Amino acid sequence: MWDIYDRLIETVDDSIKIRDFVVGVRYAAVLTEDGVLGVAPVITEKWDRFPYEVDIEPGMSLSEMVASLKAWNYHESALALAALNAFHNRADRLSADAVHYPGGRRSKGAFFKYCEANTAGKRTVMIEPPYEREEMSSVPGIYDIVRRDKSFRDYMFNAYEELIPQSDQVLLSGMAIVDKLLSPVLKRAENHRTIMWGLDVPITTAFADAGVAEVTGFIVDEPEKCMWAIKKSGNRDDILKYGHFATINLEK
Repeated sequence: MWDIYDRLIETVDDSIKIRDFVVGVRYAAVLTEDGVLGVAPVITEKWDRFPYEVDIEPGMSLSEMVASLKAWNYHESALALAALNAFHNRADRLSADAVHYPGGRRSKGAFFKYCEANTAGKRTVMIEPPYEREEMSSVPGIYDIVRRDKSFRDYMFNAYEELIPQSDQVLLSGMAIVDKLLSPVLKRAENHRTIMWGLDVPITTAFADAGVAEVTGFIVDEPEKCMWAIKKSGNRDDILKYGHFATINLEK
């Protein structure tokens, strides 16, 4: 269950400290002392079932916060993922062959550009994709959407067990890391091409050992403005205009 989480946690050292953090209505964010922002999705349950395991505060290292990635308190887990993204999603950490997408307002079209090149003629199971079904009418190919949230008109979270064997590939967002679907989905998809894609995905080669072929995450180019948007309950598109996506290929 936790192998991939442990690998992700182990990638972060204690060299970078936290300046500020926030859990907003839709997104959480962690701002580092060297001015890099990481973003993650927020899941809010009706009941507070689990307390925070770590006393999070400014000045602590990213590694201390990332240790909570396995927490069942989803706000704490979101902050841990945001810290993980603040560590990895930096242009100077990526290899020279990483693909960078146009940024700013053009970031809103990056997912659809990706789909044009990668989903046509294929059946894709999308786990917690960054767009709602109504927004994805132009996406080519056949796609099945799986979500934890019952308010969407999509497959329930456990449907991936039946859907993946019928598919050609699987695409997961960072939400799957927070809601703990990541490990069981990767195990079920071990014979399928698997992709991590989203503004909440850490751009790290640690996914390679879990069989992931490609990773696309979001690099925040204007951290202060993005942080302010999240504090004001900004939505996905409010955040996307302050950065750009980048992809690394992990296929050998």
